[in-house]
Amino acid sequence: MRILIIFLLCIKSSFCFTYEEILHTIKNVAATNGISPKILYTIIKIESDFEPFAISFLTNKENAIYYKNLENQNIIIKIGPYSLNRNKWVVYIEPKNEYLAKEIAKILIKSGFSVDVGLGQINSQNFNENEIDLIFDPTYNLTKSAKILRKCFNAKNKDMQKTIECYNYGMRNRNSQPYYIRFYQHYIKEFK
Repeated sequence: MRILIIFLLCIKSSFCFTYEEILHTIKNVAATNGISPKILYTIIKIESDFEPFAISFLTNKENAIYYKNLENQNIIIKIGPYSLNRNKWVVYIEPKNEYLAKEIAKILIKSGFSVDVGLGQINSQNFNENEIDLIFDPTYNLTKSAKILRKCFNAKNKDMQKTIECYNYGMRNRNSQPYYIRFYQHYIKEFK
């Protein structure tokens, strides 16, 4: 697996989506799915900071350091301790292009990692192997994000705080709402 990742990191390409294209997609997907574009925008800002090829996953510190050492001109890798469990580390990968993103996601998923991908950082539990070739497309990814939000909204009795928390944490109940607090702070900052 490590040799294949190194190979993939050496491939060059510069195709990307502009910020304006992503904003246009947020507006269209929000309208189509009956979700506020401000809510979708805020989630995308938090989750990927508008990086359509973003990939993140949790691992131990040793593996995180290994992946950080693979960084090069075609990929940015950030690592750090996971705030909810100090024994876990977050690896955040920004490939330069969609091809690299797809290939890295496929390798990580086949290796047993639960990964979050694309603008909405959709968890691999929410898509199947056949969708990997589509999941980094902004429209497809944001449509998946909108559907997850809608599912959370309906499951959490239309409670917005619980809906936002559910988007990040899933259907499990939490005693606190750290994601909603973060969401609210970003929302106020962006939209006052």
